[in-house]
Amino acid sequence: MKLTEEKMIKIAKESLGLTTTDNFNDSCDLYCYNESTADGYDVWVLTHSMNDVNVCENVYYYDSDLASAVMEEIQYNGGSETMLHMDKDLWNDLYMDDQMLEYFAETVDDIIEDNDEEGYGLTLDEIQELKEEHGLEPEEIEETVS
Repeated sequence: MKLTEEKMIKIAKESLGLTTTDNFNDSCDLYCYNESTADGYDVWVLTHSMNDVNVCENVYYYDSDLASAVMEEIQYNGGSETMLHMDKDLWNDLYMDDQMLEYFAETVDDIIEDNDEEGYGLTLDEIQELKEEHGLEPEEIEETVS
């Protein structure tokens, strides 16, 4: 059975401890959203607090670096649970699914190793597929699924 991108994205989010919501509330750890300036320009905000937005540090004029900044902030959280406010349109505009797939590929060794403990649900066939795709040694896989 072929491991789907949807499953890899789901596992990447679980591995990062990432939950997303499009509801504005005080319980989020990270907020990423679009605003308009007084003269009609679009800017993007990435902040830990809606009450503490620093124009120099939290506002982006271009969205080209925003996805990597979001990932950096999520990973900086050190595997702790992160509730991210980002609506689906912005998620898609920033190609965040691609960011999740890239993270999955970068951490595939850890994901395979933690599969049982974290409950990612990878089957032996999917683990074998990942091993072949990422050039992992068979011994490395056998150790993690026993």
